[in-house]
Amino acid sequence: MSPTETTPVPLRIAHRAGIAPEATAVRAAEGELTYRQLDRRARAVAEELRAAGAGPEDTVLLGVRRGIHWAVGLLGIWYAGAAPLLVDLDTPDERLRTLLEAAGTRHAVAPDTYAAAMLQRRTGSELFWASTTTAAPTAAARPPVDIAPGSLAYVLFTSGSTGKPKPVAVGHAGLAAQVRTLAERYGLTAGDAVLQFAAPAFDVCLEEALPTWCTGGTAVFVADNVLSPAELEPFLAEQRISVVNLPTPYWTQWAKDLERAPRPLPDALRRVVIGSDAGRTADLVNWAAAGHPPVVSCYGLTESTITATSYEPVPAELAGFAGDELIPLGEPLAGVRAYVLDEELRQAPPGAPGELYLAGSCLARGYHGRPALTSERFVADPFSDAPGERMYRTGDRVTRAPGGPLVFLGRADDQVKIRGHRVELKEVEAAVAAHPDVVDVVARAVAAPGGPQLAAWAAVTPGSPLTPDALRRHLLAKVPGYLVPAAVTLMERLPRTPGGKLDPRALPAPAPR
Repeated sequence: MSPTETTPVPLRIAHRAGIAPEATAVRAAEGELTYRQLDRRARAVAEELRAAGAGPEDTVLLGVRRGIHWAVGLLGIWYAGAAPLLVDLDTPDERLRTLLEAAGTRHAVAPDTYAAAMLQRRTGSELFWASTTTAAPTAAARPPVDIAPGSLAYVLFTSGSTGKPKPVAVGHAGLAAQVRTLAERYGLTAGDAVLQFAAPAFDVCLEEALPTWCTGGTAVFVADNVLSPAELEPFLAEQRISVVNLPTPYWTQWAKDLERAPRPLPDALRRVVIGSDAGRTADLVNWAAAGHPPVVSCYGLTESTITATSYEPVPAELAGFAGDELIPLGEPLAGVRAYVLDEELRQAPPGAPGELYLAGSCLARGYHGRPALTSERFVADPFSDAPGERMYRTGDRVTRAPGGPLVFLGRADDQVKIRGHRVELKEVEAAVAAHPDVVDVVARAVAAPGGPQLAAWAAVTPGSPLTPDALRRHLLAKVPGYLVPAAVTLMERLPRTPGGKLDPRALPAPAPR
């Protein structure tokens, strides 16, 4: 039976494997998989997970690296009816244990016995696991579980203002709606080869792969996603990549490099998608003037199931930019509602600033196992007539002129973007404060040539031998690198007002490394 608009993503991929089994689904450094091979190997993973007791609403650690094993493991978890837990495998052991505990994870997929043993040693717990290298079963193997649209699709952690990471729970209904919309937005077909560039701990990795597989195209994994844009170009040409989805700072670097050294881009490349951070209109204008492929700038959050708005200017809009402004957030995707609200949750007048709230099919279910936090950020939608509708408070300040796109103004809270990661300054402060010699701390984002960087000022116990480098090494062993301040200033005490509040104007300049 053909998929409908509400068919969950895994079942859409299984349908593709049935109608075009010999088409190439995955291409990576370790080889290729047809849709038939991907489907059958995923069924083998699902069989092992089912036998280990994994099923609907269970989270399963996707304990594999980018490439073929990632594709097989992801789809295999879904075929079992369970939900992948997407993490950075390079995160410190203590952090990994925290994430698994918060998600209630007892299962994992891994390439082999050695990798599974390493995961169990790192997490300090027994994990029931399935192998992504198990021989594919015959065509008579059990089909994927019949997934309920409202069931859990995946869990992905974001930075938390309480100092603890927040597990965002996304449902299959929202994921299916987003994948269908994005496939249409990017014009994907079975003839597309889409670059798989994002790291597995970013939900953008799903935006790269899932719309591609649901339309019958090929997801092409680059082996090294830290290579420079100039080094990426030969790979794009060799693999006949037609669509790329890149972090905005990476694309900015590419745009400026092409401006310095003009050259044609690979002829198969027809669309560039950017996101995760704010870009500049000057780069967009210069890119278009050079005749490069169209750019779609996207905005979204983990809580909005990857992407919520997009912006692709027509030539008249490009000509109308007065200077080097921020690229607008654009318009909501189909099924997404965007409200600009004041502090009383009233709609802000056109042109006036307000906080952006998102609603509609894009919303995640909430925070996994955190009902209080969910009710704090996912609030009742007073503008919808449908019962039970919610909206998500993004914390982003925006404005919108009559007939114009949404424009980003800044944050309404202490959240910042560091190398594409959403970072709560409170989580940075909590990590620094956990050192036994630190008695007081404040963290801020400071301007730097390569983009915003974290800086921390910490008061330490008298006589402590702690140095900035030693504190950074301590943090690197406990939290991801993007939560570690680039600059650490140690002080006897932090400057505070008589009422006990921090006096930010009295903070010294960040100490250079």
